[in-house]
Amino acid sequence: RAKGAVTKELRQFHDRDVFDPVDANSLSEEQKQEAMKLLMLLKEKRDDTLKGRGCADGRKQIGKYKKEDITSPTAANESVLLTSAIDAKERREVAVVDIPGAFLSTDQDEDVWVVFEGTLAELMVLTAPEIYSKYVTVNRKGKKILYVKLKKALYGCLRSSLLFYRKLAADLTKMGFKINFYDPCVANKMVRGKQLTVVWHVDDLKVSHVDEKVVTRFIQMLEKKYGKLSKSRGKYHDYLGMFLYFRTDGVVKVDMQKYVSDTCDMFPEELDCQVMSPAGEHLRDVNSEAPRLSEEKGQLFHTLVARTLFCSKRARPDLQTAVAFLCTRVQQPDVDDWKKLRRMLSFMKATKDDVLTLSMDN
Repeated sequence: RAKGAVTKELRQFHDRDVFDPVDANSLSEEQKQEAMKLLMLLKEKRDDTLKGRGCADGRKQIGKYKKEDITSPTAANESVLLTSAIDAKERREVAVVDIPGAFLSTDQDEDVWVVFEGTLAELMVLTAPEIYSKYVTVNRKGKKILYVKLKKALYGCLRSSLLFYRKLAADLTKMGFKINFYDPCVANKMVRGKQLTVVWHVDDLKVSHVDEKVVTRFIQMLEKKYGKLSKSRGKYHDYLGMFLYFRTDGVVKVDMQKYVSDTCDMFPEELDCQVMSPAGEHLRDVNSEAPRLSEEKGQLFHTLVARTLFCSKRARPDLQTAVAFLCTRVQQPDVDDWKKLRRMLSFMKATKDDVLTLSMDN
């Protein structure tokens, strides 16, 4: 199963012309040192099939670039919520679109080398023996090696997200969209006297317009550029870890009930569902003599605080005061912080069915 999943992913790389095989003798020692290993990650899906995801081991690129040369904009959470409220107010048709293999549609703009080792090199050769076999060499350890030059952006490379952002923003601009001044991941275009809005986070797009035919036409234009898209239409959408409901006119509900339940289930102790608020008056009191948590408990504390931070910025703003304090304690949490976390999680469990409801006036 694993070999089949890997072969399918490598076949996609070949079909999309991602790699250009390189003679190892033509590379300098420095270039060979810069070459990133290709990693293959396997994930078992709900139907028991395995999906392979090939990516570069980008650790070799750390320190090579300035921060501004690798940082890609992503939609602000406020932009997602505000545009969703506008969608509800104007009763727009909403679609959520995912661009599969988005980076593989983006041209590389510098020399980047990747090396296949061992079984991965053998499987890559099998996708097109007439192209790759003559470039395979054997290293000192007897392991087969295949060097390739990247022609497309690849997951794992530090600049891939930025390269894709530039491509998508340029494509939208060519279509007549105007990039928002305050958020570079929001774009608008007037179509039939009404606003067509696109919000995107890397390769996940939310599209809306009052006329569903306009949304359909936009998706068709995207498919001409990026191939078959994964999309959802209608009144219910799973977007960036949130479930957005547009079933009530003029209102959008932001639901993270399952995420909240999963977070509470991770806590190893019994939670008190009678708690009436996420924090007590003693929230900010710190006892310098309180015993520190064990390393294992401290890591779990950090994980749970991070999960609640993610949730509080989206569907559960009522948690933000408690979360804000607990975020200051993740480096050296003590037993008192553990109790405060337990109280907040108890409140979350008691109110797990709460959802954020947004609406606006004119």
